[in-house]
Amino acid sequence: MAETGSSSDHAESNRCFQDWLKLQEESQRELFEALDAVQSRVNSDPQETERQLINLIDKNIERFQDYIDRRTHLAKKDVSAYFAPVWCTARETSLLWIAGCRPSLFIRLAYSLTSLDLETRLLQFRQRMKSVDELGDLSPQQMEQLENLQKRTIKEEERLTSELARLQEEIADQTVVGIAMRSVREQEISEELERALEKQDGEMLRILEEADKLRIRTLIELTEILRPLQTVTLLAFSKKLHLCVREWGKGSDRRHGRMGICPNQTTA
Repeated sequence: MAETGSSSDHAESNRCFQDWLKLQEESQRELFEALDAVQSRVNSDPQETERQLINLIDKNIERFQDYIDRRTHLAKKDVSAYFAPVWCTARETSLLWIAGCRPSLFIRLAYSLTSLDLETRLLQFRQRMKSVDELGDLSPQQMEQLENLQKRTIKEEERLTSELARLQEEIADQTVVGIAMRSVREQEISEELERALEKQDGEMLRILEEADKLRIRTLIELTEILRPLQTVTLLAFSKKLHLCVREWGKGSDRRHGRMGICPNQTTA
């Protein structure tokens, strides 16, 4: 029965991620369609255009929050699976920060899309963005707000990274090793070890929840700093980046003989 439950949990976690990918693809289409509409002046009423963009932004934030809520619920059953998700490609997993992307990535992407960060690897994305002349550059006030947000976000990232490292050291170097060695000598399964691992799961879940809160909070603060068109541009290319990384990862897995390890690996 335990194996059945574990298999069911894994399947549900995989479905959660696959559903999120489908939403990412759908959102990407909607966001770029909105940018194309602005560029072609489909709607000549600026207020109506801005209202539509704001509604699209709210929709994407709500979808992100719903995904986080669903994932948090599932992580309570098996949190460690989200720190090394088998439903991701090896490339995706290698880029994870506490089971997701670094919140500061949103800010670096915003800088890149406004031509302020020339050292990023997103030059190909910027070419399309530049055709939308209404995007414009960041104002001095926006630049100051972004800089402050970046500093606060990186500080929080470093704090959570340190907490996770401390937890790993505590479990690996002290609790687990010590208990496991005593169990070997006593030739019995240690209940103490089980309790230690359960405690670790609780701490990992707490850190994951804090990381997710930082991700959504950073994104919301960005929407408050950027103009609606700038925000839609940021969201569109963040979706594109996510989906491109997945495609690159699938290609890499195929080249290295890892086909079939990641669900839907061979899909186009």
